[in-house]
Amino acid sequence: MGWSDLPGDLVSGVADRITEHADLARFRSVCPSWRSASAAHAARRRVPLLLVPSQDYSRVNRRLWSLADDSVAEIPVPAARGRSFLFASPRGWTLGVDNDLAATLLHPFTGASESLPTLPSSFHDGDQRILRDTVWDRSPDAVVVSSGNGAFFCLLRPVGDRGSWSPVAGLCSHAADRVNSITYCDDGTFYLLDKRAGKVTVVDGETFAVVAAIEPPDLAMPRPWLIPESTLVASSAELLLIVRTQLVYQGYSGSEGLFKVFHAERQNLAAGWSEVAGDIGDRAVFVDHLRGFCVEANGVNGVRRNCVYVASSYEEVDDGYLFGWVVFGRYTVSVLDLADLTTQDLSRGSLLKCRCGRFWQWPSWCMPNLH
Repeated sequence: MGWSDLPGDLVSGVADRITEHADLARFRSVCPSWRSASAAHAARRRVPLLLVPSQDYSRVNRRLWSLADDSVAEIPVPAARGRSFLFASPRGWTLGVDNDLAATLLHPFTGASESLPTLPSSFHDGDQRILRDTVWDRSPDAVVVSSGNGAFFCLLRPVGDRGSWSPVAGLCSHAADRVNSITYCDDGTFYLLDKRAGKVTVVDGETFAVVAAIEPPDLAMPRPWLIPESTLVASSAELLLIVRTQLVYQGYSGSEGLFKVFHAERQNLAAGWSEVAGDIGDRAVFVDHLRGFCVEANGVNGVRRNCVYVASSYEEVDDGYLFGWVVFGRYTVSVLDLADLTTQDLSRGSLLKCRCGRFWQWPSWCMPNLH
């Protein structure tokens, strides 16, 4: 009898006792029979984790908050040591950046890392808020980053060759080409979003040139002083544009605001956006300052269907210190039900105890995998 011949109930029982995401992924990669027997347990674990900024950047361990059970786990990420800013992604990889603009791709669940060229000087300009608001994504062959205006790409090179950053052709580094979100799709396309304008710029993942633009949908604002903000979500066959006048924040979504979801076919972008009437099906959208992405609500992973989960942060001033006041960062997660637009604040328990010192940063969602 070989390993693949073990009874399915025995394999399933072992899988149920595995607590680490990386260990479960390795377990399921042994053979098809093990993967099948552990499918139910894997489905329960298919929930995004929130990468919470650390108070001590010199440490190896970094914090991950679990939506499933409100727990905070510390995992060793040696490549993150000294990296002041970490930006996670649903593909498992994380971009780490230091104050001197040194950049690294790192994988919290495998320990893999890859050095990148030093970011362009425009990413600092004497203001750490530029680095804090950096957005990025990667394809199998390249990384695209933006500090807010224009964008740069870097081809992933063999070990020892860091390459260089080049501007994306067709974008200018001024306010007319603002980039607040970058999303890569498996069809080889990067989608760059201006959150305030709602405009999407389409960039070819081979030539890194702008090939199309999707103009924002027409909106009638309920109040002239309200400013819309958009989130782009790319799935297998479509794009979703979530437009809201206020980020779901600390349990409050705004009774006089606007919230709409629009849909576009990826194979027919020229047709533009059409409004979705209240239901996005058996899935949920997870949003942070970087991007939005969809997760299946499979009935066992605890993710609520037709909902939007938003992670954010805010400053908190603690004036109880002996030598004056100190500013910390606190983190929030709220869930908005699209059926009735009610909001629930999830920022309690373990997440409420997390804070970031020195300079508050954004938390970001990641999906545990080994790829």
